[in-house]
Amino acid sequence: MWTSTLEISIKKVVPTRLLGLFWRGAYFSALAPLQVRNVPRRQLASGSGNWVRVHNRLAGICGSDLHLIFLNGDLRIAPAALPSHAYSYPGHEVVGEVIEIGDQVQNLRVGDRVVLQSGPNCLSAGVQPPCNACATGNYNLCENGNLPGPGQIGGGWSEEMLINEQQLFRIPPQMEDEQAVLLEPTAVALHAVLRRLPRAGEKVLIVGAGTIGLLTLQAVRALAPQAEVSVMARHGFQVEQATRLGAAHILYGRDSYESIERVTGGKLYTGMLGNKMLLGGYDVIYDTVGTPQTVHDSLRWVRARGTVVMIGVSLHRMKLDLSPIWHQEVSLIGTMGHGTEIWPLGTDQTRPTFAIAADLITNGLIHPEKLITHRFALSNYREALQTAMDKKNSRAIKVVFDAALLPASSVPNAHPAPASRLRLPRFKTEDAPFESSSTPVSAAQNAPSTGPSHFTMAQSEDFTADFDNTQFISPKARRPPRPLQFRRTTEDIPTKPQPIRPASVTNSAGQTLESIEGDANSSMQNPSE
Repeated sequence: MWTSTLEISIKKVVPTRLLGLFWRGAYFSALAPLQVRNVPRRQLASGSGNWVRVHNRLAGICGSDLHLIFLNGDLRIAPAALPSHAYSYPGHEVVGEVIEIGDQVQNLRVGDRVVLQSGPNCLSAGVQPPCNACATGNYNLCENGNLPGPGQIGGGWSEEMLINEQQLFRIPPQMEDEQAVLLEPTAVALHAVLRRLPRAGEKVLIVGAGTIGLLTLQAVRALAPQAEVSVMARHGFQVEQATRLGAAHILYGRDSYESIERVTGGKLYTGMLGNKMLLGGYDVIYDTVGTPQTVHDSLRWVRARGTVVMIGVSLHRMKLDLSPIWHQEVSLIGTMGHGTEIWPLGTDQTRPTFAIAADLITNGLIHPEKLITHRFALSNYREALQTAMDKKNSRAIKVVFDAALLPASSVPNAHPAPASRLRLPRFKTEDAPFESSSTPVSAAQNAPSTGPSHFTMAQSEDFTADFDNTQFISPKARRPPRPLQFRRTTEDIPTKPQPIRPASVTNSAGQTLESIEGDANSSMQNPSE
């Protein structure tokens, strides 16, 4: 089957970074961490337990994928020390159909549609007793860095996945594939909002208007409709979406301190060397960008005893001024993906984030499908990644791979990896839930998946690369192909062209979107995902 793998190692990172200084195509070369190749299709063996085979339908490109593919990170940050991040299968935003199950599968049946809910954890690996995080349903906080047994084979950017049923979430029949593929980022946004739920009348700022930012806006509007929400956006098309989704105010990078002073009624003070501090700002700030600059500013834009929720993550070490935390008693809260929430609100009951997010979507309170702007076949993965990176020109919000667009053709220039580059599995054959094969197995084929990640995109850059004519083999289509199009509802279509302008309090100069788009200051140098 055709699958994508990521290997973050010195032998991959160093030469790719060096070549990348002169040739952006290096990130798609044979030396790069990202490889798309044909590997032997492994069969579920008799006695394969609770493993299942999933045929993928749609898979999204997340900002965390782009971070890793284009090596926008520092190997000295804490998560990079964990062994599970060395090899992975990209594509954790994925919806597929179960086409084969093991003999001990309890909760899934052939034909069920599922999404990937978690990476390998104590429960999927059979660790007893499970760690405290896994025991409470917070699998993304698993405290075991080395899990026994085989890892999943394939991710969202693959034709199929072989995976433990515990890592999957069965979606309700009424949910569309386009909604389901964004169930994971919806759960990310929901979990972040529930970490500090705004109260009625509170002023809220969402920094960033990419996928996570716009889903966070929808989650706040669904759970705290009486809160007053501002969104800081960089591009005009993001402003358009944020306005449609109910943002009360739109802020821009330029003159952000002055705009926030007007919206919140706070008082701005300017010291030496351009040092700025705001007293009396927002009650809650959700930073979906997570760069050093946005964290620095967010700590100064929040009121005394207010809360900054850090959703977006830059995979670099930071040098920050943390004085507002003690000087203004500001709470800085981290958030990692999703897990288990106190739900219903005000009770002592708990429920998985995915289940709550699915209910909000099926009840029409959150509309993730409106954020899908581009579809590609996996065979066009280079163009898809370029589109996701170059937001300014592509106007992309969410880019997805669509299995229905994958052509059924051969791959004349694809060859198996040389034997010297193959590595045996890191587990005993008798422990594997797959039938053994005489065909050599690459290390990447047995790579553990890092699972869903909440890292949001913190960079965007234009680049060009030399694309070849690689084609991919596709299984029998399980859905009829659909033309590439952006889904719109009737109310989205204006009767006549109209410029979209935010409230006068946040755009007192009467700037047009075109003039603003080129004026983003250093606080928004990187768009959010």
